[in-house]
Amino acid sequence: MSAVVKLLDQNTSNQIAAGEVVEKPMSVVKELVENALDAGSDHIDVTIYQGGTEYIRVKDNGSGMDAANARMAVLRHATSKIARAEDLLTLKTLGFRGEALPSIASVSHFNLLTREEGSDFATSITIDGGENMTVDSMGGDIGTTVTVKDLFFNVPARRKFLRTVHTEGRYISDILSKIALSRPDVHITLTNNDKEVINTPGSGDILDTIESLYGRQVTEALLPVSFEQEGIRVEGYVSNPTLLKGTRQWQTLFVNGRYINNRMVSKAIDHAYQSQIPKAGFPFAVLNLIVDTHSIDINVHPQKSEIKFGNEQAVYRAVYRALSDALTHPLAGKGKEGGSITYEKPEVHAAKPVLSETSIFENSRPQSCLPHNPAFHEPVWRTPEVPERPETPRTEEIFKVQRTTENLDPESASTQWEKEGQEGTPVLPTDTGIDVIWPLGQVDKTFIIAQSETALYLIDQHAAHERIMYDRFVRQQKPVPSQPMLIPLFLNVTAQDVEAVEQHREEFMKLGVDAEPAGETVLRVSALPADVEEGQAEGFIQDILKLLSENKAIKTSDLREEVLHYAACHSAIRAGELLNIRQMRQVILELLNTEHPFTCPHGRPCMIEITAPELFKMFKRT
Repeated sequence: MSAVVKLLDQNTSNQIAAGEVVEKPMSVVKELVENALDAGSDHIDVTIYQGGTEYIRVKDNGSGMDAANARMAVLRHATSKIARAEDLLTLKTLGFRGEALPSIASVSHFNLLTREEGSDFATSITIDGGENMTVDSMGGDIGTTVTVKDLFFNVPARRKFLRTVHTEGRYISDILSKIALSRPDVHITLTNNDKEVINTPGSGDILDTIESLYGRQVTEALLPVSFEQEGIRVEGYVSNPTLLKGTRQWQTLFVNGRYINNRMVSKAIDHAYQSQIPKAGFPFAVLNLIVDTHSIDINVHPQKSEIKFGNEQAVYRAVYRALSDALTHPLAGKGKEGGSITYEKPEVHAAKPVLSETSIFENSRPQSCLPHNPAFHEPVWRTPEVPERPETPRTEEIFKVQRTTENLDPESASTQWEKEGQEGTPVLPTDTGIDVIWPLGQVDKTFIIAQSETALYLIDQHAAHERIMYDRFVRQQKPVPSQPMLIPLFLNVTAQDVEAVEQHREEFMKLGVDAEPAGETVLRVSALPADVEEGQAEGFIQDILKLLSENKAIKTSDLREEVLHYAACHSAIRAGELLNIRQMRQVILELLNTEHPFTCPHGRPCMIEITAPELFKMFKRT
């Protein structure tokens, strides 16, 4: 018997559509608030009870509608946003499909109250589960108020799959926060069970909105982003590497003001922060990508949360470069007009010296004058000159870079301290406006203590030197030096690891690793990078194999970076090494000549500043 094809009735069609558009109470709030923004509202109040499952009300002061348009608005595919398919290429509004209101009305007790300017009465439309529509005239404010009660009352299967009331309420709070960040000029409030959760100022300054949502501590750690490349403009704010979250919860992405999720943009953020933050951390980011509407397709997801770029690689390059510039040159001013980001021309400072690839303990005396950056708590340094030259140190070659290993005993170190730290180290005057910084000593042969006139600095000597060495290796842009092993090393690995090594053998050779299959689950290693000792070979290879297993499409540059991380770590000064004052001073100087002096390549902090006010607070003198 052949199947009978039937045309579904309007209510059934609306409920099916609601399954795509109205996934949870958060979807209802998102669609209604976006409609309010499209109507020109600058004040939107959202009220919910029981996580939005029992009650949602969205009230705005937008343009409102007359009775005829209100009746039309609750019909399927009725919209004021577009008139023909070509309009999708120049879309400026958040909504455009005309599905939200009828979809919501089909799965709830729905009421629409709207009044446009100049009308004597407001129009009230009530719909119960997509049926029994009634239209009345009554008093009401200019704008639109939509009330949704008992969501999914007639779709119990959908209601059963909702999360807890607390979780659904959090989803609503999260999406409203994202929308508020896209429109800092709009005053948005959220009241959950009679408790105010969100109240943005609507001042037009995105920093004010960020502070109202996340607090002053976050805004003080932000760096402005403003960059344009290949017709793609990237604007917003990102955090310095010290402000991290365990998830991407604090990363908000917009395209032409529309909140979206995009893996390519997220990956660009990750790569821009690579070697500055731990692998498990995610920085704060609020970024708006301004692109030509003809180069994107937003009609690819029922909830409009995903977007298709015509050239994803160009988007990746623009975001990566924008964030790299912001992190490398964090000196831009913070705009205060209309939420836009402007740049103030920084004061002229002495050129930043570039150190030659000589021993970090040589008695070279370049001076580094870096402008103060409060977002990073970045100090300004000048290294005091020392008239005496040290004795010629013994050096050994490590990875084609000279490193000094002076044999000091505690007694000689103490003598050096007394001679240089107390008598031979002059303190320069501060009338130039640049603080004088000088090292004081070590704690547990691991942490360097330094001071300025106004602050104390604690520096992890291994992490600091690891950053120095890593940046030096990156600048070299040469193949990694390789050393053949006298006796090849055979490693037992998985078949997948053997396949990965065989696939990437050329890249491994460029990284100084000669590894080849010697069986289905055995690798033969006959050469290693010059800085990897034989005893470290197995752990080094396992680290690379882990990287390959986590990312099948890894690039040669990522493999090289992993090798450079390893080499920098193993060629850096160790914790527990005794340093004299001159050595400490040179470490500090070279650290501040790196692009990212505050974190090691693995994302751990190199340097911590304790300001005078913080010291006063510690000693309860405030």
